[in-house]
Amino acid sequence: MNKKIAIVGAGDFQLPLVQEASKDNEVVLIAPVIDERFEPYIQERCLIDVRDQEAALAFCQEQKIDGIITDQTDISVRTVAYVAEKIGLPGIGYEKGLLFTDKSRMREEMMKAGIPCLPNRTVENMEDAVAFFKQHQNKPIIIKPLDSQGSRGIYSCHSEDEIREHYHESEKFSSTGEVIVEKLATGKEFFVEGMAYDGKFQNLIIGDTHYFNIENAYAAESRRTPSMESPELVQRVLQRNREIIEAFGLKQGISHSEFIVDDDEIYLLETAARGGGVYISSDLISLRTGINVEKFLVNIALGEQSGMPEIQESRKFCGYKAFYVPFGKVKKVSGVEAVENLPYVHRTQLMNLKEGMIVPVEKLNKTNRLALIVEASSQEEWLERVQFIENTLHVESEHDGVVRDLVWE
Repeated sequence: MNKKIAIVGAGDFQLPLVQEASKDNEVVLIAPVIDERFEPYIQERCLIDVRDQEAALAFCQEQKIDGIITDQTDISVRTVAYVAEKIGLPGIGYEKGLLFTDKSRMREEMMKAGIPCLPNRTVENMEDAVAFFKQHQNKPIIIKPLDSQGSRGIYSCHSEDEIREHYHESEKFSSTGEVIVEKLATGKEFFVEGMAYDGKFQNLIIGDTHYFNIENAYAAESRRTPSMESPELVQRVLQRNREIIEAFGLKQGISHSEFIVDDDEIYLLETAARGGGVYISSDLISLRTGINVEKFLVNIALGEQSGMPEIQESRKFCGYKAFYVPFGKVKKVSGVEAVENLPYVHRTQLMNLKEGMIVPVEKLNKTNRLALIVEASSQEEWLERVQFIENTLHVESEHDGVVRDLVWE
């Protein structure tokens, strides 16, 4: 008899999980908006803000679900943990859900475990942010909402004036109104994906992060694995990730962590009890390890996982390549079908690139990007393939009489 599983979130990056879960189970979906792509895979829906824990609980009790899960989104993690705990289903526990979605709690937990943190403070008003800046000799800081996602409300500030300019914008993306102010670190950045089962943890993949050259966008133009940095540094980052996840006590599921190396010390930027977005969880992990992450997540949610999956490491070099559609009205799109038919291009968001779409003038963040997964045998070949894609895929987006093409860097 099929079991019934609730999945929270219905964006592009949750579709792979819904598709996998529907193969052997009945899927009920919780999200504010559910588009037609999900229709073939779901039996029931609940159209609510995914942060509404009580409404999600009531729906799941009514549906008599056997499990609940999410992936590739932070804002659903607390709700999943809350519902699972209240109904008595497998989950990470609500306190862990809070820990993995609250930057202040993360840093407090690391300090308890003796893990180095960048100088930081949680503040409730702009004057305290300014005071932190002055206390640290007016050195650049970064301000972040306590629990946002998609890099919304993150700003680097090099002066008191910049703090005053950006503070309230950052504050509005925090559910509590609190903001983290932290030393601005500069250096190599990594992402690490890990897996926990029955209280045991293993690292899965590590890669390098490359950012857009756009002020205050704070979004990666690509994340590529395996890392091209030295084996010694890679092992240090992997060990730091293990220390943190084990200190946090993640007993099951996937983890996504981001690190920066500053003055030869490895610092956590953030970690999450879900897989990396932009298809890192659904595609990059499987391309590198052979593990079906969606199947693993479904199995643990339903209490059907029997052990840690075996890694079958490949020699593939892979990553996502992202781009921005310039603001304005898109008059023309070309090259979509040609790119989607390339044998080395895997999952994409190109279905969202349409003639007639309006891209509003606004500050950029991760949620404004579109991306695709590209596979190769080496970094050099990956870069060549990405260049071919850039030469093939084009738009004409017009604003105030000026026509612009896609932004790749």
